[in-house]
Amino acid sequence: MKGQSQQEEAPATLLVTIEEAARRLSIGRSQIYEVMRRGRLRSVRIGRSRRILERDLEAFVGELFDGPEDLGPSALEVRRLPMKGIPLRSGRR
Repeated sequence: MKGQSQQEEAPATLLVTIEEAARRLSIGRSQIYEVMRRGRLRSVRIGRSRRILERDLEAFVGELFDGPEDLGPSALEVRRLPMKGIPLRSGRR
């Protein structure tokens, strides 16, 4: 048969999980959700699961290097909200 001598490549992953995206970027899942909430990273919903297109993940990383300065470290910063009975700071002011 023709083409058997050529190495067959495994199909590229089209969608990645939140956990996989976080692992690839070396950040936490919460930070991925925060970046998605801010609209800087697109995702799709399949049933109860959420997935990120491989190309969108690559585009996000490209924006971190090429985009405006506001996509720097603050793009991954998670906002801290006060919780009832728990202060945001500890110690004296």
